[in-house]
Amino acid sequence: MAFSQLPPARPQWPIAIRSETIATEEPETIITVRNRPEPWHSLDYVVSHHTGEVLFTVHGHPWGLSQRRDFRDASGLPLFELKCRWYDSSVLEVTLPGATALSKPLLTAKCRVAVQAPRAVLRFCNASRPTDGRPERRHLKYSSSHTRTESSNVGAETTMEILALDVDNLTQVAVVEDQRVAFIDRIKDPGVLAQGQKPPFRFRPMWTVRVAKGVDLALIAVAVVIVGQQVAGSSL
Repeated sequence: MAFSQLPPARPQWPIAIRSETIATEEPETIITVRNRPEPWHSLDYVVSHHTGEVLFTVHGHPWGLSQRRDFRDASGLPLFELKCRWYDSSVLEVTLPGATALSKPLLTAKCRVAVQAPRAVLRFCNASRPTDGRPERRHLKYSSSHTRTESSNVGAETTMEILALDVDNLTQVAVVEDQRVAFIDRIKDPGVLAQGQKPPFRFRPMWTVRVAKGVDLALIAVAVVIVGQQVAGSSL
């Protein structure tokens, strides 16, 4: 069985930057992330459930060094902003709408600059909470033969790595603490990419993403937009 066909692994506890959008389906939730073909620029996206229900929209602002993208829910309510640092486009930050330069970001991402490095490394404070009112437990290895157990520290920094499973980056995986919590598959079929378009056709990229139960769909949407920005930019 190919890695991309394996079900994603459910994390030991929920992982989120927005606890309201944590995946609840068993064993996985399937979403699509599409770089919208309508504008001349490649910063707009739509994120949909596999049933067709729109979950999030992303509206880009091409003028400016930060290349800001506004994430909104299905009703149009602003959720957060994704921006590049003006002095280093390989570093991106997710902030609440209207945040100032002194505000602490919800998430910081570093895109790959070395061949063998992950496609992106995302660091964020876990916004999830235990669902049964009890502290969650996790096992921490501190040597080859010892393991200790402690309550998970909700709000502590969590790291997610986006790794490529092939040289063409058609299949990528989101990894948290050695668990593959989401698979990201880029769609290459021109017939699928052209659906809903009118001439002139812009075959902007599109991904199918399988997300494990307990993982924030908004977090995964941000991850796909981040790792997809080079692909989207090259498709103009």
